[in-house]
Amino acid sequence: MSWLLSHVSWIWEFALPFGVVLGVVVLFHEFGHYLVAKWLGVTVEIFSVGFGPRLAGFKRGGTDYRVSWVPLGGYVKLKGETPEEGNAQDPGDLLSRSRFQRFLVFVMGAVFNLVTAYVLTVVILMTGTQEPIYPGQPPVVGEIDPDSPAVEAGIQAGDRILSVGGQPVATWKDLDLAILLSPGQTREVVLERSGKRLAVSLRINADARNSIGIQSLLPATGVIVGDVQPGRPAAEAGLRRGDRIVSIGDVEMTTLSRVFKAIQGSAGQPLRFVIERDGRAFEKVIVPVRDGDKGVIGFVPTPPMTTRTYGFLEALVGSWSKNIEDVAVTFLTLKKLILRELSMRAFSGPIGLYLASGAMAQEGLVYFLKFIAYVSLQLGIINLFPIPPLDGGHVFTLLIEGTIRRDLSVQLKERVMQAGLVLLLLFMASVIYLDIAKLF
Repeated sequence: MSWLLSHVSWIWEFALPFGVVLGVVVLFHEFGHYLVAKWLGVTVEIFSVGFGPRLAGFKRGGTDYRVSWVPLGGYVKLKGETPEEGNAQDPGDLLSRSRFQRFLVFVMGAVFNLVTAYVLTVVILMTGTQEPIYPGQPPVVGEIDPDSPAVEAGIQAGDRILSVGGQPVATWKDLDLAILLSPGQTREVVLERSGKRLAVSLRINADARNSIGIQSLLPATGVIVGDVQPGRPAAEAGLRRGDRIVSIGDVEMTTLSRVFKAIQGSAGQPLRFVIERDGRAFEKVIVPVRDGDKGVIGFVPTPPMTTRTYGFLEALVGSWSKNIEDVAVTFLTLKKLILRELSMRAFSGPIGLYLASGAMAQEGLVYFLKFIAYVSLQLGIINLFPIPPLDGGHVFTLLIEGTIRRDLSVQLKERVMQAGLVLLLLFMASVIYLDIAKLF
């Protein structure tokens, strides 16, 4: 019975959120194709919630609305959407439509994903969202973790960081992004110290989050738990995002350095943590595990947060800015990947999405909605890449045909589609392999 209960709990915590995330982002994507196709009079043969064999449904207006066995997203089947089955003489066939109309059908899936991300972000901002208190402050070093890359580089408390790898950093937010996109690399860091500029060489750990060992000049508000790594002692003890570490072993924890010093020197030894959550304090005994020569419990701290509620107009502007910023980061990441400044390990595949979905669901509805908005935005961007058989591949083909004023041959389209599919499968296989490697 306990085995059954544990597996039911596992399904609830991970599989269900994963299905919801995929369901929302994929179904909204497919609904974009469906809506425009219906509006233009293109026959939609199937609109399926889920994949695989048909489980139930009904037919109306020439469309089979069905629920299928595998509840992960869904799909739309348009008449004549593949080159070999197209019939330009059939008015319900996609091939019978003008190139502009076909462009609208193909592009609208990604557009609906982008709109979903924008609308969800507006709702989140109007509902109230937690934001770091000091993301826009200048990156002046407060504390430095012992034995960290910052110590090796000679960075000192009070230093003002001006640039990383030639990229100017005006705020802590700029610094975090520069570090996040440079895992496992050594960068020149320009500092300002006592009115003078100096350059140091900084080694950035492979896990770029909090990987250089510096903290900002913040009030002594304690350490707030951010991401909790699955399978580590912090997760097994039930620590959550937003928990505040009040004390460890009767010693008050007012700074991050104190927390890390207490944990790193206590591998294999039980530590009594006092945690504050929603104004209530409670105790947890956590045993750090050895990682190299240090003890760890598996959490990433987050800066002190404040809750901010946006008005409607302010939320419209804020959502636009937030999504534009995420798009810019996505393209910067891809640029670094192409220039080989970033490893494929920086990407997450289905396994990473599965684990992240469960983790965000456990953090609460707002965090889960933020995650859905982020995944929807990424899906919209990726689908516009000019790679067959993605929607962007179809759009790119239409642009070529429009430029040369004639259709490409069916045989050429099929071969390009097959080549694109092979590339996508190889990419996905690589990402899944790296996902599995990260677990071990």
